[in-house]
Amino acid sequence: MQIVVRNILVGLCVLISSALYANESSVKVYQGFSGGMMAHGGYLFGVNADAPNTADGVVCSPQGGTFGLGGALRVHLWSHLRIGGEGFVSTMNSGTTNMKHVLKEGSYIRTGFGGVAIDACWRKEKVWPYIGGSIGGGAMRSLYVLEGNQDDWVAEDAAYLHKTSFMYVNPYVGMDWCMTKKVHMTFRIDWMVALHKGDVVKPTGPRLLVGFMFCH
Repeated sequence: MQIVVRNILVGLCVLISSALYANESSVKVYQGFSGGMMAHGGYLFGVNADAPNTADGVVCSPQGGTFGLGGALRVHLWSHLRIGGEGFVSTMNSGTTNMKHVLKEGSYIRTGFGGVAIDACWRKEKVWPYIGGSIGGGAMRSLYVLEGNQDDWVAEDAAYLHKTSFMYVNPYVGMDWCMTKKVHMTFRIDWMVALHKGDVVKPTGPRLLVGFMFCH
């Protein structure tokens, strides 16, 4: 996975360098750059077949609402192309899952991921609609507390901590509202599909992102 991501980043650097060289040759390729932060909310699907069982024999693989923050930085090339990178951290707490009656307070699934983003953007006067996708890698850390209390120092007999890495593809569609020439409010919907050893795994699901982009 690291080799694939590294090759993608090398190819991205070569493309940007070529674009900048073309710009120096009087071809208007480089159109500036933009970057900013986004908050998101979504829903996490997926079942981990290797997850532990509860005392009632139920597989402890929760699904539910997830929330987090992230950011993106993109170089604008030619009339419509934008290329850059983005990264996010997303957390699903026990209270927003379909297993909140099983998981004790303090349980969570936390995902960190990032990669290369490429999209086509139409720069209108007041709105910039765009469509594209990202590809990269990340890691998901899951803590399941099935018995006990997080507020004491007593060792828990039924608690599980698990971490797994994954690659992902993430198609998205969105729109920037141009508040000013330099400051945009962005709205985006995406659906991430995570892969681990060829199988679709968590984290998979839709997200709604809202944030601010600063253009230069």
